[in-house]
Amino acid sequence: MLGIYDAVLDPALWPDILDRLAHEVGALGIIIFDMTDDAEALSVRTFSSRYERGAIERYLALHVSYEMADQRIFARHSAAADRIEVIGDEVLAPTSAQLAARPNSQAMAQFGILHRAGALLSRDNPGRDRFSIQFSRSHGPLGTGDRAVLGLYLPHLAKAFELSRPIDRWRGLAAGLAATLDRLSIGICLIRPDRAVIAQNAEFRRQVDELGVMAVTRDGRLEVRHPEGRAWLERLTGDPARHGQFGARPRKEALGALRRDDQVSVSVEIAPLGTLEAFGGGRLDGYVVYCLDTSRPVEIDLDGVRRAMGLTAAEADLLGLLAEGLTNREIAGHRDRSVETINTQVKSLLAKADCANRTQLIRRATTIGCRFLA
Repeated sequence: MLGIYDAVLDPALWPDILDRLAHEVGALGIIIFDMTDDAEALSVRTFSSRYERGAIERYLALHVSYEMADQRIFARHSAAADRIEVIGDEVLAPTSAQLAARPNSQAMAQFGILHRAGALLSRDNPGRDRFSIQFSRSHGPLGTGDRAVLGLYLPHLAKAFELSRPIDRWRGLAAGLAATLDRLSIGICLIRPDRAVIAQNAEFRRQVDELGVMAVTRDGRLEVRHPEGRAWLERLTGDPARHGQFGARPRKEALGALRRDDQVSVSVEIAPLGTLEAFGGGRLDGYVVYCLDTSRPVEIDLDGVRRAMGLTAAEADLLGLLAEGLTNREIAGHRDRSVETINTQVKSLLAKADCANRTQLIRRATTIGCRFLA
């Protein structure tokens, strides 16, 4: 299980991880899709090593209308709760014969695929990280045991995919990982299991110096200053199995830390790093810690966020002011409204976005569309 989080820093590990997961349930393979911004096509993010990208893309080009319709059905059934629900293909057609008669099913049958299942790995942006697993005739449709195994691993898969996006996006812009990390506007720190700091980027060092939320002790170990944060860090570095409890909504697992005016403004997330076996028996080598300072301006795609979250123009404008790092009092002055009015508007926006506080809201917005390059 720990090896899943190694792929946060090394995406070349994903095919092997997906192979191992497919093997656990006797599947032929796994594909992770993203939807395009206009939701009219699917793009392949990663897939099991037995598949070939060209073959997948040719299938999508020929059967995009059927596949988009199927994905909408899988998504509708999978979106009911915080936990990740894997949906079998029985929802796609009334009978197995009708399912097999569909053109896209016939195309998949040429590759030995008779059954499949799907799930949303990201609730905050359903266009990303669409999970699809394929089964042969001899395996049959998704079973109860398959659901149990996938339910164990998919929350970790979901968290790792989301946390890997900032690094994936800018990996090609720098010659090495260290240079890439120093150009990110999100703080990153690598620690050993005993919390000894291995490496930290420039933004993380700035946050340590200026925010007073995280600290590096004299003996070089990471700590969180306030009691709630210390308990959170101890819990998530004490047992890797505690990670992924919110699956497709990892922002709910994050630490929200106080900085100014009693407003939560720093989102701290952590993921384990392991080596050797991806599933069971892996050696824990440490953790990667992410810190997003939402009191500073965060550049987000407001139009894309508005569409993805179903916001009105006024709500998107308010989100934009929050993303600029303004307090409610500062927003009240900007909008010439009372602080009480702004408090009410912010609470309404948080409820609509299913977020507990403004830091969760900004974190959700950044997962949909953000420039993390400093």
